[in-house]
Amino acid sequence: MVGGADEGPAEGTEPEGVSSISNRQLQSEIEALRSEIDSLKKELDKQASNMDFYLDSAKRIQADFDNYKKRVQRDREEYAKQANDKLISELLGFVDDLERAVCSSGSVDDLKKGICQIQGNLLVLLRSYGLKEMPSEGDFDPSLHEALCTTEGEEGKICEVLQKGYLLGPRVIRHAKVKVGKTSEKGEENG
Repeated sequence: MVGGADEGPAEGTEPEGVSSISNRQLQSEIEALRSEIDSLKKELDKQASNMDFYLDSAKRIQADFDNYKKRVQRDREEYAKQANDKLISELLGFVDDLERAVCSSGSVDDLKKGICQIQGNLLVLLRSYGLKEMPSEGDFDPSLHEALCTTEGEEGKICEVLQKGYLLGPRVIRHAKVKVGKTSEKGEENG
């Protein structure tokens, strides 16, 4: 077939859709791409260096924070020890007073009067540290009181305090141990 549709492109001509690009243009584009790759490699190295710097900084900050937490914990423990030392030092005066009371040869009334005085002084000291006696009258409150037993009386009311309760600021140090009133079942049946 001569000049038929099945023949390929003539020698020296390019197929359709392929633009003619010279070797110089290809070399120029290759060099531009290599230059861009080198530039991107340098930027990548720079970013990797920055990442290492920031990671190292973050590790140092974390170590500093861990050291800070440990120092605060040590300071807190030291402060608690000093507070305990002060309280114990003040309580030793009461131990001395009680030893003198035990060794005294006075009358029972004098001994009782001395012990009441020691108790009063001890309560003053404890109040200076924020201790207060818990109110134990009226309605039973399970957050403040511990019901040891019930007795005949007005339902839900404290009838008797068996052991005083104490607060240190807003916190319960010891719940008051109480008897709580409960209406008898016989009384309800008869009434």
